[in-house]
Order: sequence, then C-alpha cells, then structure tokens
Amino acid sequence: MMVRLFGVDIPNPNAKLEETERTKKRKSTRLFGQEIVPQSDIKKIRSSSRPSPPSVLPFPLMETIREMEGKDLIFVVRKILKRSDTDRGLNRFLVPNNEVLWGFLSEAEKAAVEGGNGLGVVVVDPRGGMYDMKLKKWMSMNMIVLNSSGWQKFVKDNGVKAEDDSVELWSFRAFSKLYFGMNVKRDGSPSN
Repeated sequence: MMVRLFGVDIPNPNAKLEETERTKKRKSTRLFGQEIVPQSDIKKIRSSSRPSPPSVLPFPLMETIREMEGKDLIFVVRKILKRSDTDRGLNRFLVPNNEVLWGFLSEAEKAAVEGGNGLGVVVVDPRGGMYDMKLKKWMSMNMIVLNSSGWQKFVKDNGVKAEDDSVELWSFRAFSKLYFGMNVKRDGSPSN
C-alpha cells in the first residue's frame, strides 16, 4: 500500500500494523504515529447547534425593531436550513432547540402555541420586511414550527437556499405582542 505525502507516493512503512477496533470500522493507516484517513472516508458534518455567538443583526432589522420600540430581544437559535425548511409543499420552519423560546413565552402564549390554531406572530427579515406567520407546537413530534404562506414568502423574498444558508432566530416583544427577527447568513456572513 502506498501513501501520498506532499504529492509524492511513498511505501507505507506501517502497512502491516495490527488492526485495532477503530481501523476495523474504517480504512486508515498510521504515518509517523498519526492515523491517516483517506479523504473519501471523511464525512462533512454541519451542525445547527454550534456554540458560536450570534452575528450582529443587520442595520435595517435593528432599525425596524427600534422603530417598533421592541423590548426583551433574545437570541433563540441558529439553524442551517434543511430542504424540508424550504420545501413549498411543507411550508414551515422547524425551530430546533426550542427550550430558549419556550422559556420566553407567557403562559397564555404557550397555551395558544399548543392549541390547534397556533399563535399569530410577525417575523421581521434582514431588510426590515414583515411576514405574518403562526407559531405552533406539533405535539406528536414535540417540535415548534413557524408556518403559513408567510414563511414561503420569506424564503422567496430573501432567496434562502437549503444546505447553503443558515438563519439566526431572535425573539422580541413590541405592542404587547411576540415578534421574531430572522437574520439570513450566507457563507458565514450576515446578510445586508
């Protein structure tokens, strides 16, 4: 077996090493005491729950919140959009890690979210545009969703794409109502 090192094929000096539990699961080799895994065996992992801090909100979004005299702005979650989030037929955004959001809701809001019709909310996009949506809890899956035709309009107006874009969901209150701010991120940078 050959190993490519700095663009040069060299014989693998450890080719006859004893298999360990780890090397039985995937093909790899040791070079200078380090285990080397061929590129084809490495899977790209994208997590929607990275602990990195949220980005600064775009000026038009912040200005809209300020003009509405928004209060209690909290970061809810960052999520890499899945195909199911942008599919026209499903018409919904699954809110992961909903403990933060659930803790922010009043008892009356929780009852409405768990009720059949959901809670009417407004989502503000990075440009300050507003979209009427419903916040619902799907009891069968214990998931919170934002849905309605407003979600598909948000997707279209902001040109979001599954697997490429992520969104940062923020919550705030204005006019005694629950609102959301949603920042779209492309290639790791906030949208403007």
